[in-house]
Amino acid sequence: MGKNILILEGSPRSNGNSDLLAEAYAAGARSKGHEVSVLKVPGYKINGCFACNMCWSMGSPCVQSDDMGKLYAEIEQADLIVFASPLYFFGLSAQIKCVIDRLYPYYVENSVRQVKGKECALLVSCATDEPEELKGLLSTYDIMTKYMQWQDTGHVIAFEVDKKGEVRDTEYIEQARNLGAQ
Repeated sequence: MGKNILILEGSPRSNGNSDLLAEAYAAGARSKGHEVSVLKVPGYKINGCFACNMCWSMGSPCVQSDDMGKLYAEIEQADLIVFASPLYFFGLSAQIKCVIDRLYPYYVENSVRQVKGKECALLVSCATDEPEELKGLLSTYDIMTKYMQWQDTGHVIAFEVDKKGEVRDTEYIEQARNLGAQ
């Protein structure tokens, strides 16, 4: 039985390098019989967390009325969640970071529904060739997986891919495909 995989593409640049990594991952996963949904997060209106601690008070994870409600359903149904993001100023894209911040309702003690035990993966494109510059992004991802009690299945970090589509003819595409095919 295949997994239900949700890929969250976080680049506001359509068909950019992180999107291409996500497409390669999806192709690898589909080749193994997994069901894959790809959501382009910048196409959704998702606010940051208000830190109001009103999680679940209105019967849903969050009291905000934005598009995160659509993503909550997808996240709950997924067995594996893939975060695809460019490296923006030493961190994840703002769009992906908002999604991560809004996972808070699943962490609180009064959580009505659980998402513990899921798997996750990370795909990152970056212009830099300096691994040091990824420390903030990787730390955020690692801590999020620990808090959510998710199991990391792997990373693909594509270095020195700045121009749109530059990742296309690199070994990183094959790495993403192989990670998806696990």
